[in-house]
Amino acid sequence: MKFLTHSLAAMLLAGAAVSSAPVWAKDPPKPEAPKPPKLSKPYQVGLMAAQKQIAAGDNAGAVAAITALQATPPVADDDAYMALAVKLNASIGLKDNALIEQTLTTMLATGKVPAAGQAKFTKFVGSLALQRKDYNAATMAFEKLNVLVPGDGENMVGLAELYYAQKQNAKAVDMIGQAIAANKAAGKPVDEAWYRRRLGIAYDGKLAGQVQPAALALVTAFPNPVNWRDAIVITRDSFPSVDEQTELDFLRLQTATDSLNGERDFIEYADTALGRGLPGEAKAAIETGIAKKALSPTKPIVLEMQKSANTKAATDRASLAGLEKDAKSSPKLALGTGDAYYGYGEYAKAVSLYKMAQGGAGVDADTLNLRLGASLARAGDKAGAAAAFKAVKAGQRLALAQYWLAFIGG
Repeated sequence: MKFLTHSLAAMLLAGAAVSSAPVWAKDPPKPEAPKPPKLSKPYQVGLMAAQKQIAAGDNAGAVAAITALQATPPVADDDAYMALAVKLNASIGLKDNALIEQTLTTMLATGKVPAAGQAKFTKFVGSLALQRKDYNAATMAFEKLNVLVPGDGENMVGLAELYYAQKQNAKAVDMIGQAIAANKAAGKPVDEAWYRRRLGIAYDGKLAGQVQPAALALVTAFPNPVNWRDAIVITRDSFPSVDEQTELDFLRLQTATDSLNGERDFIEYADTALGRGLPGEAKAAIETGIAKKALSPTKPIVLEMQKSANTKAATDRASLAGLEKDAKSSPKLALGTGDAYYGYGEYAKAVSLYKMAQGGAGVDADTLNLRLGASLARAGDKAGAAAAFKAVKAGQRLALAQYWLAFIGG
């Protein structure tokens, strides 16, 4: 029985504590004048008059006066820039965002904005463009900002959000990855939300090659049960289909990472284990779910599954000693018996049976190595587990092996 999961992408995209927009420049930057500015007489007189208007609160009059002044061709080096600087102060006084953006953009184009102010001006231009939903202009500004201030993770995440808003998902995922790497290289902390956002965009954008790397990065940096569940379920759901044997392997990983959560997960685990003839594992899943208060012991479906698991487990457990003897001449039986011992939490026994099955006819090597590694990991042999996981070569079990390696720190 396969239980469909709801969209984890929605939670990752909406629930991450990352703004849906770049980091906003909250206060308009104040212009810095060249010291001392070189002004022609008409501009000197006109700008002094405009500044008096600003001081008197007549910002609209100052803008009109400067606009008229700008009709006079500038002569001195700083005529044009200083006219824009005073106009910017007046537009800030008016709280006229369109005029602020236009003036800042023109000031940047003069090449006279001091180096220390270029990033502030550029960020504010981008923020204003974003406010009016001109994503193209905002993106251009934040791309320039990324050049002006290389390695600023906050700015890079802001640029990623702009790419995402324009459905450029691959660029968004790559930019968040760069932001994470930049903060790490600088010894700065990386917000968990950045990792979750990167994964959410990769999954939402159906970027098959980016989903697992983003998920692995998340659980490596923040290995909590919520992140483990999201990463494992998203990876499982990214495959077109998963058979019950592989489903069991995904659920075993969830158990090891303590990321089974809620009734659906525990019922799914118990049902899958029963379907594979592993009543001991089903029994353990139900008991754990009840202990965690994820399952109600009085609910009919739980009562029915628990009764079935308990009845079958008693007979199954008693048969294992005989099966273990027969398994010496049957690799497939050795694999199945190892699975049974794993379900009862007897990991050392499982290791012995899995090793017995190695290289045997009819035994899938990747399945065997994955389960051998899981048994060794649960038994505390991290080095042996890492070697087994690294022997897994392809497909869904390779994905699982990579998660197990992240879990054991291999």
